[in-house]
Amino acid sequence: MKVKNLLLALPLIILAAVQELPAQYSDFNDYEIYSTAKTNPNPYSYYGKEKEKSLFKLTPRNSINSTGLGGLFVAETAEKLTAQQLVLSTRYKYHELTSTKGQAFFKSEEGDVSSVETSLTWIGKWAEWSITVPIQNWSLSAPRTFRTRADSNNGLGNIKLGFKYTDMKDHSYYRFALGLACTCDTGNSNNMAPAGSKDETTTKIFGCVTTKETDKATANLELGALLNKEDEDWFLYNFGVTYEITDRVSFIWEIAGEVAGGDDKDNMDMVFGFRLAPIKDFTFEAAYYRNLRTYREYGWDNQFQMGVSKQW
Repeated sequence: MKVKNLLLALPLIILAAVQELPAQYSDFNDYEIYSTAKTNPNPYSYYGKEKEKSLFKLTPRNSINSTGLGGLFVAETAEKLTAQQLVLSTRYKYHELTSTKGQAFFKSEEGDVSSVETSLTWIGKWAEWSITVPIQNWSLSAPRTFRTRADSNNGLGNIKLGFKYTDMKDHSYYRFALGLACTCDTGNSNNMAPAGSKDETTTKIFGCVTTKETDKATANLELGALLNKEDEDWFLYNFGVTYEITDRVSFIWEIAGEVAGGDDKDNMDMVFGFRLAPIKDFTFEAAYYRNLRTYREYGWDNQFQMGVSKQW
């Protein structure tokens, strides 16, 4: 009974104590109450890997490029992805062969190349490491251009090893990254040349800067060099922009080019497409490449790409 009476008297005791407080504590009109709860969290954080503090929020644009590193479809970006995760990505590419070193095939000549590139990427605390293995298939019938009979083949292409240093400071609206990628001569240059395999190892050295233009748009510039490509050094440039159509769909547009030093030899492609993240830890992509200038030995006008990536 005594406990029951005490509980009934407790509200009266608290009310009396509040009335006895000094005025500066009891006048709550002079104070503002702030809530620390996340009232509008990033919808893309269903990844469960949103960084605590970053210049760029995670969106579907954050995926793996053709080199196996974080970037757009072609270019690397300076965005720092969430550390301590493994990403497995696969891309399918297809194009028809139409020219050699800028000279179009004869009317009756044709060819095509399809490839499946599989990348395994480790996102560390201060860098990214990757390996990309391509399996390719080609057919070619251009006897007047190459002085050879029609042929076809399939097999392993040139494996790529990538590294990107990302542990750099976030500035007010931009950040930098540096890296390199090595294309190893693992493909048979005699059997897989039309698919791009050559008997040489090429090293790509690059630096990139990514800027935050608006809450939904970013811009990216990558500059670098290709060492020992066809016994020459090539300068490369990639410029791209992204726009977040929704929290789960990103549009990407790029201009990707490379120029041989001192010679009128260059390649330039325009690339645009979408990346979509409909479910947790998965990203789907589709892209279209339009060649603008080419000095490729086995050139093409249009290329199509589809891919998917999975994060752990």
